[in-house]
Amino acid sequence: MFRSFLLILGFGFVSFSLGAVPVFRIVVDPGHGGIAKDPKAQHGDKYDSVTQTYLETYKQGTEHGNLTERKVVLDLAKEVHRILKLTETEAGWKEFEGYLKLFSKQSEFTRVTLDSKLTRETSFDEDSASDDPNANYRLYDFPDPKTGVRRKGRLSKINESKPHLVLSLHLNPASKGQTGGMGAVLTPGFKTFSQIKKISEKKKSQNTFLNGPWSDWLIFQSGWSKLENAMADTWIYLNGYWSKKNGKETDISKFEGYRQNMVSWRYADDPNWEKQIGKPGPYATNHEDFLETGKFWEREKGKKEEWRREGGKEGFGGDNHYVTKELMRFVQYGLPVQLKEKDSPYPELGPIQKPYISTYSLPTYTNALCAFIEIGYVNRSRDMKYLTQNKKETAISLAVGIYSLFVGLDVKKNSNLPYNPKGKKVNWERYETYFDDVL
Repeated sequence: MFRSFLLILGFGFVSFSLGAVPVFRIVVDPGHGGIAKDPKAQHGDKYDSVTQTYLETYKQGTEHGNLTERKVVLDLAKEVHRILKLTETEAGWKEFEGYLKLFSKQSEFTRVTLDSKLTRETSFDEDSASDDPNANYRLYDFPDPKTGVRRKGRLSKINESKPHLVLSLHLNPASKGQTGGMGAVLTPGFKTFSQIKKISEKKKSQNTFLNGPWSDWLIFQSGWSKLENAMADTWIYLNGYWSKKNGKETDISKFEGYRQNMVSWRYADDPNWEKQIGKPGPYATNHEDFLETGKFWEREKGKKEEWRREGGKEGFGGDNHYVTKELMRFVQYGLPVQLKEKDSPYPELGPIQKPYISTYSLPTYTNALCAFIEIGYVNRSRDMKYLTQNKKETAISLAVGIYSLFVGLDVKKNSNLPYNPKGKKVNWERYETYFDDVL
């Protein structure tokens, strides 16, 4: 395996191996893996040091018949990981170049190493008799049930790998009339949350949200509008508590925790931060006394977080939206191209849907570009066909797309397909040491 180091050149970075081959770090994250099991106090997730309990039942993912999200995305993730690992050897690179040629007429391709890691290789099913079957699958840090020592959750483990890119794969259940397909999962940056905060305080017009790109917010509280859900989500992001429906008051009975302190990284607050709860500042329990101060909020207000989560090539959602949508375009393009090469008919794929927008953990509490994809619907047979029967072709499409995000790729244009990848690399250089400055 190539050893790598980081060379700072002006305002950018180049990641090199000792053999002068650029190295880029990727984490492939098959969503979920654990089980929604009672009691929550023993098997939950989102451990809160204030109340010293788990705030949520573990989210085990969706299923339909004998198909489970945890199994389908794990099998796909393993295949993506296997293909990315080809770039670590000369023989493997030759095979990987063959996949690149399916998508591009280029005669030569920049040699890189795509250093891939998986967040899990099993599910709770393989260790269901354990006293703590969710130990390997929790998102957030948690105390060892026997020793009380803090153990790292998946977010901390991702940051420990210092990836440039995280590919997180998930499935959705389709409601009646839902055509299937795939969609990006996005969380905005501080700029948008700050605007919604001002709307909740009646300092800005609702039209700032309603006419903006984030207006199609996920409705998780039935009977509330998208704006009311966005205001509740904003205060969960800010001070950990739901707001009431009017957005102006804290609902003290609904606490979601201070998530930045549930992760082992440099942006967690100093020890004994709990003593500040209820005082004016970042741990105020009412809206009037809340202030965005401390290491985490300095990060959130920074330019790099804005690049990750705001504006960008897709019009909003920053580089996170671009890398997610670009990989979906590679799948939409790559499956018909590969299957036609095998004299098979074009597969019928569902469309790229509008993004799912909320205060998701992975895009917020990691220092990486996050391609968070709902890559299919578990109860739509055509989606399950390409994710299982055409798993290798789907994985190749994602792996080639990942390569393109780092290097760029001159993709053959195909006017017969509804989506063609842009083939444009991310401006990684402007992030400088961001990906390393996480621990």
